[in-house]
Amino acid sequence: MSRKDRSLSKGALYGIIIVIIVVIIVGGVAAYYATKKPITTTTTTTSTTTSTPVITTSTTTTTTLSTLKPVATSTYASVAGTPINFVLSSFTPSSNRYALFYAGNGKIINTTSQYVNVTYNYPGHYLVYYNVYQSGSLIGSSQSNMIEITVAPNVPSSLSDLVTVPTITFNITRNPTAPIFSTGETVYLSGGFLQPPSGQNMTIYEYVWNFGNGQTMTVMANQTTLLPEENPVNVTYSSPGLYAVSLTIITKNVSSGKTYNYTTYQSVAVSSSTSPFAIYSSNLQVPNPGTIIVAENVPGGPYSFDPDIDWETVGWEVIANIFSTLVIFNGSSTTSFLPMAAQYIPTVGNWSQRNLYGGIAPNYSVYTFKIRPNLKFSNGDNLTAYDVWYSVIRGMLCAGGVPSTGGWLITQYLIPNYTPYTSVVTSNNEQQAFNEIMNAVTYDNQTNTVTFHLIEPVAPQLFFAALAHTLGGTAILDAKWLNQVGAGINFTPEGFYSYESECNLGNYNTQVQWNPVSSGPYMIKSYTSGQSVVLSPNPYWPTNIPNIPKPNDTVIIYWVKDPNTAYEMFASGQADIVVGLPSNYIPSIESLESQGQALLYEFPTNVEMFFVFNANISESMLKQMNPSYSIPSYYFANPLVRKAFAYAFNYTEYINDILGNKKYHFTFAEPYCGAIIPGLPYYIPPSELTGCPTLNLTYAKQLMEESGFYNISVYFPIIVTAGDTVDFTAAEMWASLLHEMDPNINAQPLYLPFSTEIADMIPGANPMPIYYLGWISGYPVTSFAVDSIYGASGAYPSPDGISSEYFENLSKYFASHNNTYLAQLFENESNEYLELNNLITLADKAALENNVTAAKMYYKQMEQLAINLYLYVYTENTYEYWVIKPYMHAYNNQITYQENPSFSGSGDSWYFWWIKG
Repeated sequence: MSRKDRSLSKGALYGIIIVIIVVIIVGGVAAYYATKKPITTTTTTTSTTTSTPVITTSTTTTTTLSTLKPVATSTYASVAGTPINFVLSSFTPSSNRYALFYAGNGKIINTTSQYVNVTYNYPGHYLVYYNVYQSGSLIGSSQSNMIEITVAPNVPSSLSDLVTVPTITFNITRNPTAPIFSTGETVYLSGGFLQPPSGQNMTIYEYVWNFGNGQTMTVMANQTTLLPEENPVNVTYSSPGLYAVSLTIITKNVSSGKTYNYTTYQSVAVSSSTSPFAIYSSNLQVPNPGTIIVAENVPGGPYSFDPDIDWETVGWEVIANIFSTLVIFNGSSTTSFLPMAAQYIPTVGNWSQRNLYGGIAPNYSVYTFKIRPNLKFSNGDNLTAYDVWYSVIRGMLCAGGVPSTGGWLITQYLIPNYTPYTSVVTSNNEQQAFNEIMNAVTYDNQTNTVTFHLIEPVAPQLFFAALAHTLGGTAILDAKWLNQVGAGINFTPEGFYSYESECNLGNYNTQVQWNPVSSGPYMIKSYTSGQSVVLSPNPYWPTNIPNIPKPNDTVIIYWVKDPNTAYEMFASGQADIVVGLPSNYIPSIESLESQGQALLYEFPTNVEMFFVFNANISESMLKQMNPSYSIPSYYFANPLVRKAFAYAFNYTEYINDILGNKKYHFTFAEPYCGAIIPGLPYYIPPSELTGCPTLNLTYAKQLMEESGFYNISVYFPIIVTAGDTVDFTAAEMWASLLHEMDPNINAQPLYLPFSTEIADMIPGANPMPIYYLGWISGYPVTSFAVDSIYGASGAYPSPDGISSEYFENLSKYFASHNNTYLAQLFENESNEYLELNNLITLADKAALENNVTAAKMYYKQMEQLAINLYLYVYTENTYEYWVIKPYMHAYNNQITYQENPSFSGSGDSWYFWWIKG
C-alpha cells in the first residue's frame, strides 16, 4: 500500500546511537529536562598519509544526556485517519536547535516547532518519543519516557464487508516485557483478526508481516480457521531502535479473484545497554490515560444502534451510553432512580406544581416530567420536550418491529387492549390507533414538560423502570435530525401505519441504525461494521447532572472473533476490560489477579440462558446453511419430541464440568427451571413445580417412540453464538446423547455470529432448528420475562412458530392424512398453549393491580403449564463477572454502579461510571 508521508529512514527507527558527542553548555537548557544521565562515549581520530601506515588514537569523553519529559498529546486514543496533536514537552525552539519526533509508524519528523501533528492511517498501538539536538548534536531524549497511542480502525463503509482488521498480540510468557525487547531477544508475534470479512464469497487469503527492519514474511491463511498457517511468527533485532511492525491481511473474493487489504501496526522498542527504552510510568502506572479499551468476545458485534429496533445486549451497551432517557437506574438498584433528561423525579406531592418540578396524579394514571434545561444533542441541536414526545411516539410505532423490538414496554401502559410485541396501528384501525397514540403522550414546550396519560394506574417503580430501559421505546432522539435523514414521521393515520414498516428488517434507515445523533453522555465517533466502535464524550453533556458525570474518557470497544483473542488483548495490556470470556479462562484470570494484573468481581444477574426449539423451521433457508441438513419443518412442534430432547440433556454435567462450577470452584451460574428466575417477583422454586427434566435416556427414548417421530431420520445444526466455546461443548455433549437415545438423530453444533442469530429470528423464515440464546430482564418485572419467553407474540415464541393457530393447523394436516394420534396430540397442544396465554393475561393483570395472591396463583399455574410444554431446555441462571485491570475503578469507588442485574448482567458497562486511574 502506498504511503503519502515521507520517512527519514526506512525499517528500524533507530534510537540513540552515539558516535561523537561534544559537550555543549547552552544557557537554560537544563530547565527543560526532567533528569540527566551520564553517557560515556569514545571519540576516535584517524590520521592518514600516502606513505605511512594508518595511525589511530582514541580519547574517552563523558557527557550528560538529558532524559526528556514524555510527549504530551491531545489524546491517547483516536481513530484511523484523524490527526493527533503532540507537544514536545521539554523542547523549546531556539537557534540551531531541532527535534526528531518518532511517530512509531515508521515516520520520523524533523521539526523546529514544539508542536507536531500526525495522522495515523491505520489502527494499531504506536510508541512515541523524541530526541532534541543542538547544533547537530544530540542533547536529550524521551526514549525512556515513551508514550503509547492507540488507534482504532475506521474502515470505509464501502469496504467494511470486504476487509478484516488484523490484530497483533504478544506472548507475555515468552516476552514478559513486550512491547519492549532487548537486542538479540526472540520476539514472538501472534497474528489474528477481529472478524472475518462478511461479504459474499469473501475469505481471508494471506497474512503479510513487515517487521520494520527490512524483513517481511507472508503466511497463508488456513481456509478452515482463517488463522495464519504459521502462528506465532518470530523475529530477532540485532540493533536497538524503534521498529514499526505491521500486519496486512489480504482478503479475497473466491469467485472473482479480486483481493483487498487492511493493515494494523504495533511499535516495538528494542533496547541495548547503551540505548535503553521504557514506557513512561506515572505514579498510578495507567497506560493510555483517557482511553478505556474493551475486548468483548462477541464475534459479529451488534445488531443495531437504533434504540427503537435493537433488542439485544451488544447494541444495547452502546445505546445506553449514547442516549438519554428521562430517568436511569440508580447504580445497582432496580427500584431507585436518578433523573437524567428529566430535571426531577416526579412525585404525587408535586402534582400541583408539575410544570415546575414534574408530578404524578394522585390516582397514578398521569405522569408529568420537567425536562432539564439547556440539554443538547451531540450535533448541537437543543433537546426539548418536543423531542421527548416525538421519540416516545416513534418507540410506540416500532413496538411491533420484526425481528422483535422493545417499544411495547412503554406502549403497554399507554394504549388500551395492547398486546406486547404487536403493532399498534393496523390497516383496520388506522384512525382509532392514531387518536390513541396522540392522546397517550403530550408535550408543552412553554413549560418544557412531557406528560404520559396511562390507561390505568401504575406504581411509580414500575413506570420508572420502563422509562429507564433504553430499548423500551423511551430513548430520546433528535426529531429535527430524524427528519433530515429521512426517518421523520408523517403525523397522520396513514403516516403512522406506513412508518411501522420502517421498523422491520430490510426497511431500516441505516443512518439511524449505525450512526445516530447522541442525547447521552457519549457519542459515536467511529464505527467499523461488526468489529469495533469508538465512543467519545458528548461535548454538550452538562457538568451539573448529579451522579451522571460528564465523561472524560474515550471508549474503544473491540468485538473480537474468539475468546483467546480477547484474553490475549487483556493479558498483554491492550485492553482494560475483557468481557465474555468462557468459564475455562477463570484460572488464567485468577493467575493474573495473583500477579496484580487483574481484578475479578462476581455478581448475580437477571439473566437466564436456554436452548430454544423452533417449531416451524424454514427448510429452504436451512438448506442455504448446508444442503445436507434435513429435518421436517414441524419436527419440534411435537411436544413429546421436545420433552424427549429435554430429558436427553445432562444438566449436572453442564453446571459442574462444562460450565465448571465444581471444576473451577467458582459460581458461574445456578441451575433453574422456568422463565421466572430468582430476583423476579413471584418466583416459584423448582421444588414447587413438577416435570423439571433431568438426564434420563431411557425415558427420553420412550418419549421419542411415543411421539411418532422416532423413525424420522434428521440431520440438523444446534446453533451456538460464535465465541461461546462452553455452550458449543454443551451442544456436542447433547448431540452425542441424542444420537444414543435415537440413532435417527444426527445433530451438529454450529457457530453463528450473535447478530446473525438475531437477524434469523423472523417468523416463518427462521432456519435455526435449535439455537442457544437467553433473556435478561432489563425491566425487572415478571411480566417482562413471561410475555417475552412464553407469550404468543413474544420475542421467542413468535419467530419460533409457537402459536395455537399453528398447532391447530398441524392437527388438521395430520387428520387429513388419517393420523389421528398426531392430530389429537397437536390439538391438545394448541389448547394447552391457548390456556397458557390466558393464564399470562390473568397473572399480568393481577400483578399490575398489586393483587399479590392472585398473581402468584396464576403465575404458578402458567409456569407449570409452560414447563409441561417443554418449549426450552433451561441451562443456567447466570452469574456475571467483571474482569478489569487494577487501575479501573467504578464511580465513587463502588463497583455496584456497574452491577445492576437488569443491565450489567449482560456484561454491559455504563462507561460514564468507569474511572480509569
